[in-house]
Amino acid sequence: MSAVLTLLSLFARPALADDVSLLAMDDFGGESTETFGSDDYVVAGYQELVKELGTTIANKPMAPGETLGISGFNIGLSTTFSFIRTGSIDGTNPAGWDLASADETPSTYLYVPWVTVRKGLPFSLEVGANAGWIGMTHTGVLGAWGRWGIVEGYRQIPDLSVQVGYAGYVGNDELELGVMDMSATLGYTLPFGVTKGIHQASFAPYVSIGQTRIHAAPRADLSRSGLEGRLTEVSGFKNGEGFDKSFAPLSIGGGFRIVSGEFTLTIASTYAPAVVPTVSMGFGFTY
Repeated sequence: MSAVLTLLSLFARPALADDVSLLAMDDFGGESTETFGSDDYVVAGYQELVKELGTTIANKPMAPGETLGISGFNIGLSTTFSFIRTGSIDGTNPAGWDLASADETPSTYLYVPWVTVRKGLPFSLEVGANAGWIGMTHTGVLGAWGRWGIVEGYRQIPDLSVQVGYAGYVGNDELELGVMDMSATLGYTLPFGVTKGIHQASFAPYVSIGQTRIHAAPRADLSRSGLEGRLTEVSGFKNGEGFDKSFAPLSIGGGFRIVSGEFTLTIASTYAPAVVPTVSMGFGFTY
């Protein structure tokens, strides 16, 4: 099922009518969006877009609490869907996605097909990397992470692992964006199968909690528009320029993984309150 959804996502309705364009935010409906004062809906829309895009591209908890082990290797395909805010949020002004769309008709969701590889290391360590494409745009994502299984392999207690990673938005000449993720995952693996050791299978539910730190800055030359000084660098890093704690949202998530032989199927979701929910589905092979 996940394989079918992943393939269908390549032909789905565009998640964006075109690439995110900061310069397009200078006007909407043929009229200038230049405003004065502290209540600037363009700034608010830009910041909302950055948070939602950053949460979408961040590394997702696509594995239970246990790591692969020193000899383990996994390669997989997955798709992440996120449900963004479009239209008028306050009943009057357009949302950031509408402003940043050249034809002003964005979809209500984003989807990102991914290719992921993971490798187990000694001492319950694991590293991984992924590459994704933001559907129907010229932009993509590159990410990497490291995991450590603090507690794993005990039948009496759940597995616990921690993860630190980073994902970067690539291919857009107008916007620089990157996301650091930190999370902890708690899960338990339940084996089942016809004959142990011959047809081994397992079901592993898990939950996770984490935090992302989003950083973004305009790359476009805004000096000839009414956007200069309005669209600025924003950051969830305390020592970063434009720090704002709302760019370091907490997230909760969970999912399950089914293993049958070498085949793995994973379904997971995350929710960052006041930002955006995501759903991810993937399959792969572990050797």
